[in-house]
Amino acid sequence: MYINPEYFIVDFLRNRLTDPRTSRRPTLTSDSFTATASQTEFSLSPTTGKSLQHVSSVDVEGDVKIKWKDYYIDPRDEKIIFFSGVTLNENVEVNYYEGTTNWIYWDKITKTLSSTSFPRIDVLTITGPGKRLGNYEAPVENAILFQIDVWTKEKSDAQLFTIDSKKYTGENLAKYLAFEVMQNFEDNEDDLHPALYDYTPTNAIPGTMPFDEDYQCHHKIVEFIMRGIKIGRIS
Repeated sequence: MYINPEYFIVDFLRNRLTDPRTSRRPTLTSDSFTATASQTEFSLSPTTGKSLQHVSSVDVEGDVKIKWKDYYIDPRDEKIIFFSGVTLNENVEVNYYEGTTNWIYWDKITKTLSSTSFPRIDVLTITGPGKRLGNYEAPVENAILFQIDVWTKEKSDAQLFTIDSKKYTGENLAKYLAFEVMQNFEDNEDDLHPALYDYTPTNAIPGTMPFDEDYQCHHKIVEFIMRGIKIGRIS
């Protein structure tokens, strides 16, 4: 199955970052299943009108499973898929967040977005050179350069957010969110293993882009490299 490598990063950031705009925050829910013999796929059932935003945890008979090692996520069909089948009659519980919208995406910003769509974070892949790890039958390891774009609207009361009892807006909000992105990769890189590993920042601090007149936004960039085997193919 193909999975956009940007999705690994989006799922990671959605789990680790809190949306400053409270009205958009997804809500935690769970689905429980009783497995059939060697069952691998489990379809989630978000509330009508909502969709899967990110997966928090999965356990089988109380044993917490490791994302990307024991199971992976099919975001399009909203499924959890185990690499090995679950034993007959074992209980599988999936805790996940559902919602109607989000603020972290794997596509580019568009001019049609309203002011309530900000702040916003976009995840992009810039390049990904590869190296075969041995002879012609060995897997290829890719070193992907990711770019995280942080967008915040110009300073105004409608774009003022309280985070940890402090108020942020405009340029200061963009800078805060960009540093939060970097700090979470430094502290929680193992969330992505074994799908991605070897986090290497390419800049010591977030890059500052000129104020974007078209979008009327402040714009910060975080760039880093992560490595992975058989990128794009999860199984």
